[in-house]
Amino acid sequence: MKKWIRAGTILGAAVWCMTAICGCLDGSGEHSSSIKVRQSSYGSESSIGGEERIQRISEGNFAYESLSSEGKTVYDQMLTTILTYGKSVNLATMDTKLMREAYQALNCDYGGLFWVEGYVFTSYTKGGKRIGLEFSPNYVMEEEEKNRLQSQVDDVVEEWMGGISLHDSDYEKAKYVFETLIKQVDYVEGAKDNQNILSVFLHRETVCQGYACATQYLLRQLGISSAIISGKANNQAHAWNLVKLDDGYYHMDTTWGNSTYMDTSNNASKFVNYNFLCMTDEEISNTHHAQMTFVLPECTSMENNYYVKEGRYFETWDPEAIGAAFRTAWENGDPSVAIKCKDDELYGKMKEYFVSQQRITDYCPGMEYMYYMESPEYCVFTVNFNEM
Repeated sequence: MKKWIRAGTILGAAVWCMTAICGCLDGSGEHSSSIKVRQSSYGSESSIGGEERIQRISEGNFAYESLSSEGKTVYDQMLTTILTYGKSVNLATMDTKLMREAYQALNCDYGGLFWVEGYVFTSYTKGGKRIGLEFSPNYVMEEEEKNRLQSQVDDVVEEWMGGISLHDSDYEKAKYVFETLIKQVDYVEGAKDNQNILSVFLHRETVCQGYACATQYLLRQLGISSAIISGKANNQAHAWNLVKLDDGYYHMDTTWGNSTYMDTSNNASKFVNYNFLCMTDEEISNTHHAQMTFVLPECTSMENNYYVKEGRYFETWDPEAIGAAFRTAWENGDPSVAIKCKDDELYGKMKEYFVSQQRITDYCPGMEYMYYMESPEYCVFTVNFNEM
């Protein structure tokens, strides 16, 4: 499903339309995982005994920290089994609901597990009473093939991450990942491997699940905590990310950031839509609704919002300051500039002054035509200076 945003022109006649895309999950909230069940009866509890050595490497992960102590142990058992290509593990729980929650949490925290899709669990019973649960990952390839593909992914990641450093700010890291994925990868329904990162790094075509997994994967390489969030966007299944930058939490939707506009020849061109970089709960709730088994932290900070960081966020009516933002972009030869207002009233004043009265020409001398896009739900007004 494509979300159209109103567009228009002044000083000329053309159309600039943008799209944001959603509707790319199966709606299960399990990231396209398949779950199969086996039942088995045993005569003695010792038949399923044994304690496996598990890795505990997920402290601090969003979803992991939402689980109970028992849930964390089950999560650790599942992750260790998957990372080591283990055949199965006897879980430290008899609760299938907790098992499912732990597996969903694992998928939220780790976007790079492309070699596994779902699992089989075996319920062991004695005299009608459950005495054990066994978890068996559903591997979709042999370990040798997984290692070969992982090496290819690593090479691409190294190349793409060449323009950012671990020493850069959290905001710069998030912005870099956001822009890189949008510029390098196209949204293509039906893309190969579109529910995992192979579609992104090897095929460069994906859908929302692939974008969300790759966003989490790259941010993790840069030391940024993030999780994959499943839910609905415009009432269709969708995936995006929760990220922690400095001390604040934000929503980040790389899929919707990958927008397109139609030029005068009806050719589609890619456009980075920064409305979906570092959003608050209030902003994203216009269209997105999470459906998770754990409670998300509140996202209320504007500190790392794109428009705030770039000096393009205005809380009061100041035509000279807003005009200066247009002037700077015009003089720098930037192809476009986007301005965000605090509320609808300020947004209306800006549009009336700079568009209806065409006062933007006072700050952009020599302008003969301009294309603009409206995003009133986010109070964002975008100007494109180039002929289209």
